[in-house]
Amino acid sequence: MELLNWILLALSGIIIVSYLFDAFAHHSRIPSVVLLIFSGILLRIVLDYFGFSIPLLDMLLPIIGTLGLILIVLEGALDLKVTRENSGLIARATICSLLGLLITGGLIAALIHYSFAVDWRLSWLYAVPMAVISSAVAIPAAASLSPKLREFVIYESSISDIAGVLLFYTLLEGQGNFGLRALTSVGTVGLSLVVGFIAAIVLYWLISRIEAHVRFVPMIAGIALMYAGAKLLHLAPLVIVMVVGLVLNNFILVKPLPLVRRIRSYNFGEELDTFKHLIAEATFVIRTFFFVLLGYSTLISDLMHTHVWILATALVACYLIPRIAIVYFFAGDKKIEPLLWFAPKGLITILLILSLPESELIESFPSGAIMLLVLMSALLLTYGNVRYGKQHKKKIQAAQQEEKPADTTTVSIDTTAIEPPPGQITPDHPIK
Repeated sequence: MELLNWILLALSGIIIVSYLFDAFAHHSRIPSVVLLIFSGILLRIVLDYFGFSIPLLDMLLPIIGTLGLILIVLEGALDLKVTRENSGLIARATICSLLGLLITGGLIAALIHYSFAVDWRLSWLYAVPMAVISSAVAIPAAASLSPKLREFVIYESSISDIAGVLLFYTLLEGQGNFGLRALTSVGTVGLSLVVGFIAAIVLYWLISRIEAHVRFVPMIAGIALMYAGAKLLHLAPLVIVMVVGLVLNNFILVKPLPLVRRIRSYNFGEELDTFKHLIAEATFVIRTFFFVLLGYSTLISDLMHTHVWILATALVACYLIPRIAIVYFFAGDKKIEPLLWFAPKGLITILLILSLPESELIESFPSGAIMLLVLMSALLLTYGNVRYGKQHKKKIQAAQQEEKPADTTTVSIDTTAIEPPPGQITPDHPIK
């Protein structure tokens, strides 16, 4: 019973500390993810000192990570508005994510191929997870950016996640038939788009009609169930989740369709806001425990080797150098410097690496290099966020200085020389 109380104390304490990290991140622009990872590392040191350990970590990390990925992509999609004005932004974000995935993946694959003497397919299997932009890290950190830059980050990181997962499993399951598997993946994406649209219509009807006290949690469970089912059927589950969020938040665009027009909605806007708040709360909890456990799973001894640091630095260079060119050419905005640093690795990177079967592992590849890559990319993201905050503050101060103060010069008037109009009663001119 005493152990149970300690566990309850630890779980509630982690959530409260994470909330404080979020509040601190809002003012300092240091992403809370960075603080959570380092908290997990510190937790490992403390528990090892007292001889305790977290059981079933290898099972907990993938489960919590997958659920977190579903909620983070859904939360990001529910914040996006699709209009004619931002269609260009969506196209540019798509180009940047796909080019970044392919060019960065190619550079990392070449590094692994020549450094560890493995075939190209296995090199790409390792490269794709490390080339993907982690939406789980990028989207929460983008809260401090301007609305346009934040939308760009949400689209780019979500599309990068989806494309990276599709490419990873195409390589993993292709087994030499890459072309055939790639064609199958294109059909899979198309089918997933249809499934996601149908699921969004069903959720729209449920949100509009169900008035039970408990209704949104079963809907979230239904989305997770749909994700797992799509995974078993070899569809693209992240595509389904993203389409559900986009359609729900932009339902006015599909409302004119004949079948959809018949569905009567009652207070859908208010109910959708409640649903968004619940998704945000659930995402916060799941993200907290994933990144704390990720930090806890890191062994300090794995990070203390020179060759690990050299490899991690080379991996950072492989994604950062091409990103400079890609963002400047395709982002479509002169004020895009913060986007250079918004290509972090994290949840999706770890999940895909953990998905590799025993037969596909490179024994000589140091696992510490992957964790260092995650930490380095998070620190670069922190640098970009802090730098953006300072520049934004300077622009505000410069704009305030340019505004000239209003002319407050007073003019003295000799009121004694002014005679009142005839018939007006004043103290100096009484009625005679």
